[in-house]
Amino acid sequence: MNKIRETLSIAIFVSLAAQISFNFITGGFIIALSVVVMAIFIYCYENLSPTYIAFCSGIFSPLIRLFFMLLSGEVDWSHASNMALPDMVFFFSYGTFYPLIYFAIIKQPKNLRNFPYAIFMCEILSNICELISRSYLVGENLLVPRTIAYLVVIAIIRTAFIQTILVAMDTYSSYLLKRETDEEYKRLMAMAALVESEIYIMKKCTGAIEGIMKKAFDSYKTLNKLEVPDELVKTALDVSQQAHEIKGDFMGIVKSLEGHLVDDYDGDPLPIKEIINIERKAVLSEWNTDGKTIEIASRIKKDFYVKEYFKIMSIIRNLLVNAIEANDKDICKIYITTDEEDDNYTIAVRDNGTGMDEDTVNTIFLAGFSTKFSPKTGSVQRGIGLSLVKEYVEEAFKGNIKIESQKGRWTNFLLTMPKERLEGKTHDEVLHS
Repeated sequence: MNKIRETLSIAIFVSLAAQISFNFITGGFIIALSVVVMAIFIYCYENLSPTYIAFCSGIFSPLIRLFFMLLSGEVDWSHASNMALPDMVFFFSYGTFYPLIYFAIIKQPKNLRNFPYAIFMCEILSNICELISRSYLVGENLLVPRTIAYLVVIAIIRTAFIQTILVAMDTYSSYLLKRETDEEYKRLMAMAALVESEIYIMKKCTGAIEGIMKKAFDSYKTLNKLEVPDELVKTALDVSQQAHEIKGDFMGIVKSLEGHLVDDYDGDPLPIKEIINIERKAVLSEWNTDGKTIEIASRIKKDFYVKEYFKIMSIIRNLLVNAIEANDKDICKIYITTDEEDDNYTIAVRDNGTGMDEDTVNTIFLAGFSTKFSPKTGSVQRGIGLSLVKEYVEEAFKGNIKIESQKGRWTNFLLTMPKERLEGKTHDEVLHS
């Protein structure tokens, strides 16, 4: 039913375009925009029958022309029939020749390269059929060599025009698809970076669970030697076994996430400019500001490539999120700057927030520390972000973090990391670079 509706809609549109025309060769023989429109629709709507489109256009075109003649009050039934019948012959011929040309001559599926040949031949053959029918109506042979030459020239011009439109449409569609794909890829990369940081935390939790398991098992062995109730001994053993099962579940989740979400994006190094742009867009699109205006600007004094880009993405994301969460001003402004100092690269994240006192600066990287208290829910956020930032910078990249802050005005995180660690170079590569 949908195909019928779409076919009829296209036929009506083509028939309306047929009213935009001018006479050529002889009275009643017209050069119309409808052929261009119909060819474009035939190419674009691959799920619809070109023959049905052409046949329906051949029916609606004279009816719509007659309708406009009735509106104008100038109805010449003889003239109308002389125009309608050849017009129908053209569309019916077009719908008949098109599949035959592909089946008998081109013998390939439709594509942008062979389509011009098909519509060129369709137009010439259909125009010849129309002229034959018109010659019969007027009682005069209109199909002479000069007329055929005109038809060939018109067909070439119209085919070139159609092909130009189709190429432009195809190019623009490819551009939009590429841009959409790039945006989706960047969004998924930001998500994968977030998952990677969560995996890192889960691995640390696995170590803690293993410690609990060992302590529970040691308690079981100790209690087993003492004269204590069997129920207490069994409880210690149950805790050890359950901790072991939880650890196994954790490791299974970690392996699954690494295999399906993180490892798939392990590719060539990314420039820091691109990394910052990805996280900037991700934070701005996902963050619920509750009326707060967020502005994130970057100044790339030095663009450099990062091998372990997921870790840097997590670092930048957590610093951005921390700056937004800790900022109680109506307009939150964040500035990211990259530079180089001797054998190091630097990344600075500065905000216009409320700043921190010395005690907060000294404790902000402790695991579980958080200044984000929700008066509505009474909950405190888990405080993992900056702890993770510190571990990545100091352990993964062998760098350091310096914090400068002025209470009530601003805070600046300055990350300094060795070039070879960020770029993923080996010792030999550093010596030869």
